[in-house]
Amino acid sequence: MAANLSSSQSNGVSGSFSSSSPHITTSHLTATPIRAINSKISARSAPSLPAPSASYEPLVKALFRQRLQLGLLLSGASVVIVVNAWNLWQAGGIAVVGFWGAFWMPLRPWTMSLAFLTWASVAIPIIILRKTFLTSRRSSLSVPLKMLQLALSQSSTRLSLIVYAASALSALLLHVLNEYAQSALDPKLAIFVKSKKHPHYLNGRLLLLVISQLFTAVAYAFRGVLVDRFVYRWAVATNQKKNWLSLMLVVVFLVSIAQTVAVMVAVTLCVASGRVTMPIVHKIPIISAILRPFTAHFVRGQWTILLPFVHFRLICRAWLLSFSTLLIWDITDNLFDQVISETTNLATATSDPNTILVAGTSSKEEFYQFFAFSELRELAMDESSTASSRRSTLFGDQKNILNLWSSVSRESLLLLGHHYQILLRRGRPLPPIPPAAPISTKPMPGPEVGTPTKLLRKSIFKHTKESPGQATLDALASDGPIAQALDAGANATHIPELFKSVEAQALNSPVAEETKKNGALVRGLGGQIKSKALSAISSQVALHIPQPVKDNAALLVDWWERDRLSKQVEASLPFRELDVVVIDALSYLTCSSLTEDRYGVVQRDIPKILEALVSFLVATEEYLADVCSKYNPPSSFASPKEEATYNALAIEVGTSHKTLSYVADRLREGIARIVRTFGDKLLAFKFPPRTAQKLQAFLEYS
Repeated sequence: MAANLSSSQSNGVSGSFSSSSPHITTSHLTATPIRAINSKISARSAPSLPAPSASYEPLVKALFRQRLQLGLLLSGASVVIVVNAWNLWQAGGIAVVGFWGAFWMPLRPWTMSLAFLTWASVAIPIIILRKTFLTSRRSSLSVPLKMLQLALSQSSTRLSLIVYAASALSALLLHVLNEYAQSALDPKLAIFVKSKKHPHYLNGRLLLLVISQLFTAVAYAFRGVLVDRFVYRWAVATNQKKNWLSLMLVVVFLVSIAQTVAVMVAVTLCVASGRVTMPIVHKIPIISAILRPFTAHFVRGQWTILLPFVHFRLICRAWLLSFSTLLIWDITDNLFDQVISETTNLATATSDPNTILVAGTSSKEEFYQFFAFSELRELAMDESSTASSRRSTLFGDQKNILNLWSSVSRESLLLLGHHYQILLRRGRPLPPIPPAAPISTKPMPGPEVGTPTKLLRKSIFKHTKESPGQATLDALASDGPIAQALDAGANATHIPELFKSVEAQALNSPVAEETKKNGALVRGLGGQIKSKALSAISSQVALHIPQPVKDNAALLVDWWERDRLSKQVEASLPFRELDVVVIDALSYLTCSSLTEDRYGVVQRDIPKILEALVSFLVATEEYLADVCSKYNPPSSFASPKEEATYNALAIEVGTSHKTLSYVADRLREGIARIVRTFGDKLLAFKFPPRTAQKLQAFLEYS
């Protein structure tokens, strides 16, 4: 800049004073353009990391789309197997169709069409529901009754129940069409029975199948509420097994069998209670006229208790149809969990993997953070030269203004600190912020006490003669002379109060008070009738229900309303799988910085990292000790009921211990890893007394 400035000055001077004339004329001056001097001292904003929604999250979404296609193909294969099993059963088995007939059966056009329709109406809706309502937030409630009440108040539960019911009924419709297309005999699954005398009688066989399918949908939705079906499956991602497909099929098969048995028991009880109450319903005048043309034949026939034995083949058909529907749903649901939850390296396919990966750790959704921190952990644990070079660049690249390590450490510590606060609150939400106290202002001094000036009530303008119409309006105004005369002389003139305030009289009249008393009396009578009805029903139940049935019902009610200790612990650590991944990534990267951090940018964060890990560990251990203290072994003289209570508590304590130990063990391993790596070099840092005491124990046993 100085060189440019000096050259321009010398050129201008030599051009101006080279003439011998004593006078300077502007005509001899050369016109030089005037330009601004370029400067590089202007302030520039420091570059920032790209937004995760535009850098890392699209990679995860693209991976999800590819894996959804794989899940759809696998669910289609399961549907083909189920449909061919139905066709083989209807054809009489392998003994009738032979081995080659069973082999070529899936390739028939009708079988392929039926499999496609079943896949489209039974399997695909489950995947669409999971994809639409996928969330990373677990339920914080620990009572099944409250969980169900909260779920019923949400639109996702109601919509999923409707989709399950429609899917189950479509499976029934396809089954009926297949029966009429494949079976040589009449399956007797029409809507109405074949009767010329009563052509509108509903077919009881089809009605039983419809009820069983609807119960199947309700049972599946109910189990989904209890297991948080729409929550991202963290456990699947952290506990991957090589033989997950075979193990998943076995578990799904057993669970579907157990749930189908429960559904058929509920269907049988529902049909039996409906048939018992049907004669009573038919005696109601209006309802009887509506239902009798369709349901009069349900009252006649065998005893209700003998119906399952008389129609055993129909019960088996309903059981198999419900089981196949549940099996397809469970397989599709578990395939979605398996293919979606598995993590992989995504940032390595980009031009700047470190920047994209670090940007993904700051995502707002927890499962995106889980993918980013899982990939960061793989980078920290990799011992190859390429990974070492990437870690050195991550710790401090002087050619790049972006400080990637600061972003990683900040996001990791903020995440752990947020989850640490949830653990301290035991999963309870943040307390409401108290309202701000009103600001007290000092009252302004009023006017001096004295004789007030009377208000001038006369017109200050020049008096003009009013028109007759204007005078009449002024007289009838609310502050006119007529109103003033009424207010002043109401008692003197004995004008009834009714003409002054009709509304006040109506509200305070004896009729209104009597109406209020009658309303309260009606509400009291309604409550009394309800309480008397409940007491009468309970007294009849106590008289006629056997004692073992009442005991089992009491156990069921207790299970339904009991607070779960394991659920409380899980609510205190809602993102424990993500915490474990963050702890591993942070500890491995800190250990790698001893040899790969050329500029020492990691060492300044070691005290903060160790203090955060130690605080989290101390809070977890205190909660673990508190949970274990809740269980005391029963005495030898305990009753069977007390032993059952102790056993249930022992199961809850064991599950809670496993959950807390899952995080506590990883915290101990992470702290011990850092202590073993740095050893006596940690003496150069200053720690709080509680943290230093805990670290001393790790240092002594390292």
